[in-house]
Amino acid sequence: MNDTSLLPSTQHLLSLAKTIRHYEEALTRANGERFNLFEILHVGDYERTHTLMLTELLNPEGSHGQRAVFLQHFLTEIGIKDFASESARVESEVFIGLHGRLDIKISHQNHHSIFIENKIYADLQKDQLIWYHKYDHKAKLLLLTLEGDDPTDWKTNTGYNADFKGIFRPISYKFHIVRWLESCRKEAATVPSVREAITQYIHLIQRLTQQNTSTRMNEELIKAALQDKDTYLAYAELRNADWAIRSKIIEKLNTDIRANLPAGLVPTQPFLSAPLRDEGYVFSTPGFKDRNLNLAFGIVFDQGFFFGFRTMPEGNPPLTNALTQELKTAFESEFGLLDKPTPFWPAWNWMPNRYWDDEVFADIQFNSFYLEIIKVLERLKRVADKICPDAPLV
Repeated sequence: MNDTSLLPSTQHLLSLAKTIRHYEEALTRANGERFNLFEILHVGDYERTHTLMLTELLNPEGSHGQRAVFLQHFLTEIGIKDFASESARVESEVFIGLHGRLDIKISHQNHHSIFIENKIYADLQKDQLIWYHKYDHKAKLLLLTLEGDDPTDWKTNTGYNADFKGIFRPISYKFHIVRWLESCRKEAATVPSVREAITQYIHLIQRLTQQNTSTRMNEELIKAALQDKDTYLAYAELRNADWAIRSKIIEKLNTDIRANLPAGLVPTQPFLSAPLRDEGYVFSTPGFKDRNLNLAFGIVFDQGFFFGFRTMPEGNPPLTNALTQELKTAFESEFGLLDKPTPFWPAWNWMPNRYWDDEVFADIQFNSFYLEIIKVLERLKRVADKICPDAPLV
């Protein structure tokens, strides 16, 4: 079957999907499903938000009033048996000396503990999980990430020995936490405030993990795609064209950014339009040329946008303490609190309420999303002017 013969089915499928989406949007607005406190308060991307929410739900003494029911469902979901959940103690951000802080600790005086290391976007520190294992080599150790990934050094770090692998398990927000929360929501059916809070949290996680939050829409699209062979093959062609379509949209974004850059910004790294996990735009300025700094607007694929100041590649002189502090102060004055500094990103933050998702791709192609990036770059430029008055961006 040639590509031309699939065109009618492809066009029909696209038209049907558009109709279903408009209907679903109308239902969503009518039901108030877009109202989400996590999104409104701009806290949905912070690991600490999730750590505190999970701790509260897991805690038998939590304000949800459901005692150990939620914790027991969690233990069932992750396959831990014979743990006395009714008298368990659940704590967040537990200080363990030189080993740092455990995100979540579940313990019982007559049983081994459960440690949960929670990672939304940040990477593990070197040997972080091994430190936790040495602190309590009998504790179950769970690494919670959006997709349930193994540590990046899983195949190369000899510290992940047989003893470690016997107590370690990666779990995901996408599957384990969503399934667990759905079980909790059923238990809270007669407690509206708890039920709705869990519902909003489920929607947040589904957004972070790029899942369609509407079962109704999924069912209709599945029915449409499977009605006959031609329609299924048309669906497959659309699916296979996904990155080619996205690449074309990114080309438009690059063109719009280049045409509207604030004066004084010199591009040193373009958006490559490739399916990388972490990339973006990097700019140099006259004032930063000899200061080991660049301005950057980055993208973490399937997550979101971040912006700030990054140090130049290794081999350049490090930032002085005075310049680092001056940069942080100027950044906070312009943008508010900065996210956790790193050696390579001394001042940065996430772009609120914008995610690398289909909504952004639509806004790049059909609206003026590039202007949002330009406005951020203009504000970064103001920060650069403050800390480099001897070489203003003109």
